[in-house]
Amino acid sequence: MKELIIPFTTAVGYMLKVLKSNVKIDKFNPEFKMIRHGNYFEFINSVKGEIPHSVVYNKGKITSDNIARNDDFDFLGLFNANPSLQKFYIDCYKEYGKITDTDIPDSIYGIAALFEVSLRMHANNHNLIEPRENLNEVINKLTKFKNLNKDETNKLHQGRRFINMVKHFNNQFPTWNEGIDSMTIAYEIVKEKKLTII
Repeated sequence: MKELIIPFTTAVGYMLKVLKSNVKIDKFNPEFKMIRHGNYFEFINSVKGEIPHSVVYNKGKITSDNIARNDDFDFLGLFNANPSLQKFYIDCYKEYGKITDTDIPDSIYGIAALFEVSLRMHANNHNLIEPRENLNEVINKLTKFKNLNKDETNKLHQGRRFINMVKHFNNQFPTWNEGIDSMTIAYEIVKEKKLTII
C-alpha cells in the first residue's frame, strides 16, 4: 500500500519540515491541521483534489462511486484524500521550495507523520477520542485501551515530545539525535502493537 502512504508521508513530512524551519504557514495551516487530525472530508473539500473511485461494502450496502462523505471511515477517508494530498504538497512546495535540514533526515519526518496519524486513526476507530483532541490524550486513552505497559506508553510519549520539538522548538531533547532515537523507538512500538495505518 505504498501508493496510499507515500503521498501522506511526503505532504505531512514536508509540512513538519516547514514548521521546523520557522517559516510562517498561515496560508496552509488550516489544511495541515485537518490532515494531522484526520479530518479528511474537510481537507478534500478545502484542497479540492480529485476523488478516486472506490467500492465499499458497509452494513449490507455496496456503494460504487467517487464521492467523499463526512462519515467515511478513516482508511477510506485517507484513500479518498490521496489526490488532494498530492495537490497540497505541490502547492506547499511552490510556496516554500526545497528545504535542506541538516538535523533531521526526510525518512524521520515521514515516520513522525505516520506516528501521529496512526495513533489518531486507531483511537478514533475505537471511539476513544473527540475531534481535535491533543496527541497527549490520544496516547493516554489508546494505551489504556490496548493495555500497553508504562514503559511502552512512556516511549510513545517520547515520540510525541519529538514531534513537539519539531513544531515548537523548546529543547524537549538535549540534541536532535536523541529526539530522532526516541521517535524511532516510539514508531517501533506502534509497529509492534499493530497500530500502523495498514
